Amino acid sequence: MRNLFVRILAEADVPSNMEVPLHSLGITPSDDNPNSQRMDIYCVIDGSDYLLDVTIAHPCRPDDSPIPFHRTVNRRSARGKMAQLAEKDKIDKYGPTAQAAGFRFVPLAAETFGRWGEKTMDFLKMLAKRKHRPTSIPTEEDTAFRESIINHWSQLLSVELMKHNAFQVASRAQRAAAARGPRRASAFPEDFVSRGPYRPHTRPAPGCEVAGWIWIL
Repeated sequence: MRNLFVRILAEADVPSNMEVPLHSLGITPSDDNPNSQRMDIYCVIDGSDYLLDVTIAHPCRPDDSPIPFHRTVNRRSARGKMAQLAEKDKIDKYGPTAQAAGFRFVPLAAETFGRWGEKTMDFLKMLAKRKHRPTSIPTEEDTAFRESIINHWSQLLSVELMKHNAFQVASRAQRAAAARGPRRASAFPEDFVSRGPYRPHTRPAPGCEVAGWIWIL
């Protein structure tokens, strides 16, 4: 996802760097978490320093999850604001320190179901304004030209998000397969897909196998 945002920045004539350590920018990380020590993307737009951090939130968790946070997430997602909540979490974490150091912080948030945060869309609109309009497109069609750019970028981001979702599901399925046996599928409470309780493989009772089908009586 970060690579695609870097590509979009390049299309808007904005050079950028990825995985920039906060200490190199004169910013003190908020905690000792390794993921908090760097910023996903650093760029300069019209003389202003920008810090961009990508985050992807899932709108729901298994309804019967024993983790209280999952039930809280489900209640929040009913209002369709997971992307906005993810933006707020990032702003609360990085915003004050970034602003104090003279940077503009923009969280690039998305939901796994495809909704993008308002900050992300506003940022894309700003980048679209920087895109040079070909001379073959008349001035009166400038608005439509900018909208077509945003639509193009949105489509690219949607495809990248689907790839991310597919990777997450596949990796968790592999972990679940490795855990088959006496362990339950709920051993991975953070899974995006709820597989339900573990059901051991059992041999069907005599007479329940018919022409290759297993009938559950």
